[in-house]
Amino acid sequence: MQIKLSFLGAAQNVTGSQYLVETDSTKLLVDCGLYQERALKGRNWNPFFMPPQSLDAVLLTHAHLDHCGLLPKLTQKDFNQAIYSTAATAEITRIMLLDAGKLQEEDASFKKRRHKREKRKGKYPEIPLYTQEDAKAVFPLFSPVKYGEPVQVGEGVEASFHDAGHVLGASMVRLKIGQNGEQRTIIFSGDIGRWSKPMLEDPTLFDEADYVVVESTYGDRLLEPLEDTAKEFAEIVNATADKGGNIIIPSFALERSQEILYYLNKFQLEGRIPRLPVFLDSPMAISITEVFGNHPHLFDGEMKKLLRQEKSPFDFPELKLTRTTEESKAINRLTGSNIIIAGSGMCTG
Repeated sequence: MQIKLSFLGAAQNVTGSQYLVETDSTKLLVDCGLYQERALKGRNWNPFFMPPQSLDAVLLTHAHLDHCGLLPKLTQKDFNQAIYSTAATAEITRIMLLDAGKLQEEDASFKKRRHKREKRKGKYPEIPLYTQEDAKAVFPLFSPVKYGEPVQVGEGVEASFHDAGHVLGASMVRLKIGQNGEQRTIIFSGDIGRWSKPMLEDPTLFDEADYVVVESTYGDRLLEPLEDTAKEFAEIVNATADKGGNIIIPSFALERSQEILYYLNKFQLEGRIPRLPVFLDSPMAISITEVFGNHPHLFDGEMKKLLRQEKSPFDFPELKLTRTTEESKAINRLTGSNIIIAGSGMCTG
């Protein structure tokens, strides 16, 4: 049996996840991620290790850009086969890639003006790595799969997706490869979530595999218990509100914003913090939160109970969604204490 596994990213670094699996008749790419470390961003401009049109499929673990962010570049280079993922991952990836394409366009325009003003050339072209239109070209290729249901992705190759407990729709991918009466199982962990994390089911456990490719971003440290972090969060809200201040929370649009809403709703229901106005001041976070509402079957038992009791963390009385610039600016005119969840980029402009 001949199986070749090539590590094309996220090896001796964190971002740019990309793994090539080759058998005698099939080539699969597991994830196609963007490099995000400042020192490694130049790698995003490098040619792909293999001709994209030679691939039979892409298997996408989840929607973070370091796992999906180079998909538009892949389709630029004539890849037109299926991209397998869960439906939730496909929906969120559309949002993430459109935003990334817009930022690529804005960044290229800014660099072009700056280089012209400084009368110099940069190391890389003053063009976007990809555009919003390039991002849209990815969308028709998504082929959603359900957790646990096997799908044939190549000759003698079966893939199944299993809950990773990381972000909504995130998966660990199990490949079963059969050749000449033999079979091998490879598991790709993607990013693994923590046990007892809010809203999501715990990560899937597997009984056996021949090979496991596992992420280890936090493998060298112990994280403090979630309840300790939650207690500290509630204390900060109370201390700030007691002084009449505003609680401004920079937050990633995917998962972190929804987790913050979960805890704020929980604290208010339990009487651990006052009922303050909560503004989700991030159009992308709002769009992703709507995707959460499309997939209640992916929630854990506690979250499903909240929904049955009409106590959703995405629809409580104090929550205000600010979708426009005007609505965002209006927050400045408010008096009293408010909680404002905004995009993490607010800290850097």
